[in-house]
Formats: sequence, structure tokens, C-alpha cells
Amino acid sequence: APLLWIHTSSRRWDDSKVEKSLRSLKDKKKKLEEGGPVYSPTLDAPVRRTLRQWVVDEVKHYYHGFRLLWIDTTIAGRMLWRVLNGHPLSRRERRQFLRTCADVFRLLPFLVFIIVPFMEFLLPVALKLFPNMLPSTFETKSKKEERLKTELRVKLEMAKFLQDTIEEIALRNKAAQGNVTEEFSTFFQKIRNSGERPSNEQIIKFSKLFEDELTLDNLTRPQLVALCRLLELQSMGTNNFLRFQLIMKLRNIRADDKLIAEEGVASLNVNEVQAACRVRGMRSLGVTEERLREQLAQWLELHLNQQIPTSLLLLSRAMFLPDTLSPADQLKTTLQTLPEMVTMEAQLMVAEMELSKVDNKAKLETTLQEEAAIRQDNKDRENERLADAAEKAARLPHHCPLQEGELEFEAEPVKADVAAHSETLRDPAPVIEGIKGEEITKEEIDLLSDACSKLKGQKRLLTLEKEELEELKDDVQEYNEDLEEIKKELSKTGQEKALEESKASQRLSKRVNRMIGRIDKIIVELEKDKVILDGQMDSGTSPPVGENLISIDELIGVMRQIQNIPEHKLQSIAEALDDNKDGKIDIDDVIKVVELIDKEDIDISTTQVADIMVMLQKEEKLLEKEKAKDKAEKEQAATLNN
Repeated sequence: APLLWIHTSSRRWDDSKVEKSLRSLKDKKKKLEEGGPVYSPTLDAPVRRTLRQWVVDEVKHYYHGFRLLWIDTTIAGRMLWRVLNGHPLSRRERRQFLRTCADVFRLLPFLVFIIVPFMEFLLPVALKLFPNMLPSTFETKSKKEERLKTELRVKLEMAKFLQDTIEEIALRNKAAQGNVTEEFSTFFQKIRNSGERPSNEQIIKFSKLFEDELTLDNLTRPQLVALCRLLELQSMGTNNFLRFQLIMKLRNIRADDKLIAEEGVASLNVNEVQAACRVRGMRSLGVTEERLREQLAQWLELHLNQQIPTSLLLLSRAMFLPDTLSPADQLKTTLQTLPEMVTMEAQLMVAEMELSKVDNKAKLETTLQEEAAIRQDNKDRENERLADAAEKAARLPHHCPLQEGELEFEAEPVKADVAAHSETLRDPAPVIEGIKGEEITKEEIDLLSDACSKLKGQKRLLTLEKEELEELKDDVQEYNEDLEEIKKELSKTGQEKALEESKASQRLSKRVNRMIGRIDKIIVELEKDKVILDGQMDSGTSPPVGENLISIDELIGVMRQIQNIPEHKLQSIAEALDDNKDGKIDIDDVIKVVELIDKEDIDISTTQVADIMVMLQKEEKLLEKEKAKDKAEKEQAATLNN
């Protein structure tokens, strides 16, 4: 789908920086009220600087600031050019793009008045200059409908991206100091260099910062392989493939944890508890039932209540640490093994979350290191593509001796060259049918994406766009509520004047609200046209139940029209998407699966596709429950206030 590479669907499962800042404030307040310890390490008293030192420090600060601005602008411009040319951004590239755009707006807030209106004005021109922004199968019955659908898709993706940018740069602390960054450095010096043991509270506080994607993106290959083996996942393939497997597995575990916590560990039978412990890398054989339930309850406490990331909990299990070690000591040992890049990212995160001063030099180094890691990922992908091409060439039928000789002459050097670069990245073992399932290639995923676009165009469906718009409105509302709550919390300690919403954030918020209004009008107009074209009488009727459901045969028929693929392959792909085996598939669910897989540019098995479908449906159910719960709580609070 067009411009899906700018925005991803995973945002709603990760708290924004504003939510993290609010939670941090509430945690501090709660500990103070309970009389518990609030971590505040002993820092050296600030040394009074001479005029010369002050001038040197200011010059360095602005030098690194201008250099950061130049590098951010270069990266953002290059990535935007790639998007305009129809090249997808990976999950990691998208995060870097968001970060660099946020930095540019933070450093130069007035650019909001120039860049955003210019982008909106330029988009119709860009769509003509860069037709690859839309899928090749994008087709409608009228020019007006085509124009409106294009505008809807583009504005929706832009609004979601800008809302994410707002949440990156939301708050500005006028009295910000660098204390939190120093605290973090002191903590890591303790666990890595000195023999001193930090307190349990320090370990828990800083462990929360190592979010799953951030940690997995920066782990070494041996650590990724160890995690895959622990979770009984395929441990051969590119680093990118291993990370994708792990991220999907971690999302599945997170959804399961919430479901188990809701029902209670006591509601599970012995076999279910055993299976749950095994999935989480814990001992499941040779231990008593009581011990199984204890370790599962401890996992849920650390993950859901203490908010320790799943990746850290699993890494501690992958190290096979003694059971006698306390959870805090296990986490401490795990943190010691993390690469330097992860700690640098976490240090920036804690500064932003605690609304402390962020060092431009540290931010610059992190941005450059992340850019180097992205380049390496892209190089690995290219090596894999070359290896795949060489293998396909080698497997071509040898019906013509002349062609055979030519192929051998051309393909073998490529294969040898690729092997030198990626021998550790490829799996030489044969695929075991029934365990991995039939492989779906990148090209077939693209074909599936095109088929969904074509089917949506034929049925004139807007269900996914409406859902995304509602999610965007919810994000905006939650952001505004969180801002108000932060101000309320700070007003209790008389600090509300030190904190304000950044100018760039205020300006972007106005733009996003205008775009939401325009998107609403486009949807109304498209639905009005659909009513007229379909010959329906009542334009206010809601879509019939199952309007976005299609049969397996419909999907196979469209895929067959687009490209010639063996019939058994088409059947296996369609069946993998039909999780309840009723012969019907939800187009919107398929689009979400394709979006997840496609931006990672990997081959995947039908079994893994089916697992992703199940995971997404679990997440949808949990999200609906959480929304209903939040709504009930707000209504109850409103009733009490009245």
C-alpha cells in the first residue's frame, strides 16, 4: 500500500515518551507517599566554571548542535527520497527517520510552517513524478475516486507520522539539568567496572529503559542465536530474519501474559503452566507444579507490574543463571552483557523520559552508530538477494547445454562472492516439512499485497482507513490527556512553570488536527459516492457485517491474474491466512500481516504467517478490552466528579 513504509502499526503497543514521562512522575510520587526509597545517587557538587570554560563549553554545544542538524537533515532527506521513489523503509529505518525529523523540528521549530504545508502542496506533484508511491494494481472506476483515495491514504499516513513526531518532541523543560544522564552513567559504572552492587530499585528502574526492539536491534549475532534457540525458533538466517522472528515471538508472549494475568495463574492446569514456562525459556521439566506456578507468577510480576522488557527477561534465561540468584541479580548480570550501543540508546531515552538535558554530542554519536547499523543491515539484505539469485540460476533446468554453460560461467562467481560475505547468515540445512511449513518468498508477499489492493479497490472498502483514523484520534486524545495530567502532577510540587509544550509540538498539533478534519471529509465524500454507485438508498447505514471478508477462491483468483504461480503454492498461502479454516479471510487482517512482513524484506514460512495472524487477532481482542476498560473508568470518574 502507498506510503505504509512511513508509518507502522506497532506504535499503539508501545508507550509514547509523554506516557513514559507521566508514568515516571507517578512512580516517584507513589514511592514518596509510601515512604519508600527514591533513587537519587550521590553526585559530585557542580564545579563553578571560569568564563573561558563556559565559552568553550558553549562553542562545543553549538558545534555539535549544528553538526547534528546537518546529519539529521541529510538522513531525513535521503529517506524521504527513497519513500518517494517507492522503496520501502524497514522498521529500523522508519524509527531513524522519525528521530531525525523530530530533531530537526526541535532544533528549528519555525520549519513546521515551511515543511508541512510544502509537503501537503507538493504531494499531488510528487505522485505524478513518482508513480511508484502507489501500488501497480491501484485502480478505481473514476478519476475523482482515484484522486480522493490517493489523498486519503497519503494524508492519513502523514498525519500518523506527524503525531508520532509530536510525541517525540512534546515537552520542554526550561530548568533541565543533565543529572539523570549522570545517574545512568554512575549506575553502569557500578555494574561494569567497580565491584559495587547497585540497589534493587536502581536495577529495576534502569532495566525498564531497554525496550524490546531497541535491545534486539543492537544485540550481537551470538546473543540473537542464543535467544532463538531458547525459544525453539529457527536459528539460521540473516540477523534481520532472526530479529523479526524474535520481535513477533515477544509480541505473542506479551499478549499471552496479559491474557494469563487477566484469568490468573491458578486458572491454568498443569500442562498449560508447563507450556507457558517453556515458551518463556524457563525450566518446565523436573520441577514441581508449585515451582512452575511460582516462576510464571514471578515472570508476570516483573513483566507486567514492574514493566521489565521481555527481551531482558529472556536474555537472563538464555544465560542459564542459577535459580538461586534473585531477579534483580539476574537482571544486573544481563545488563553487564549488553553491547555499548544499547546503553547509549537507553541513556538518551532516560534523559528524554525524565525531561532532563540531552547532550548533542551523545545524540550525534548515537545517530551515526544507528546509521552504520542500518547500512550493515541493508548490505546483509543485498548479499542474501544475490545468494538467492545465484541459487535460482543454479537450479534452472539444464535442457540446453549452451545455456547451461553460460549460466555456470555467470552464476558461480556471484555465488562464491556472496558466500564470502554471508556464509554465517544462510541456512544450508534442508527445510523440514511440517515443522517450518512451505516458504513464501519476498516476491510472493509483494504479490499478496497487490492482490489485497486490487480486491479493496474492487469492493471500494474503507474499513481499514476508518480504523486507522479512529486510532489516530485516540492517540491525539490520549496525548492531550497525558499532557494535562503531567501539568497537574507538577503543579502539586510547584514545578508546572518549568515545563511547557514545545513550540514545534504545538504547531504540529494544529496541523494534525486540520488534517484529521480533511480526512473525515474525504471519507464522507467517498462513502457518498459509493452509496450512489451501489444504488443504496440510505447513506447513513453502516457497512454490512463481513463486508471486508473474501473467500480463499477470490484471493487465489486475483493472485493468479497478477502473476503465474503454481496452484499448490497459491493454495498454501491462502490457507495460512485462514486461521479458523472457514474458507473466509478478512482483507484488512491480511494487509496488516503483509505490512509487518514486507517492510522487513524477508522470506517466511506459511506456518509463521499463520502464527502472525493469530498474534494480531489476540492483540486486537486485548486492545478492544483495554479501550472498554478505559471508557468505563472515565465514565466512572466523570460520575464521581458530578
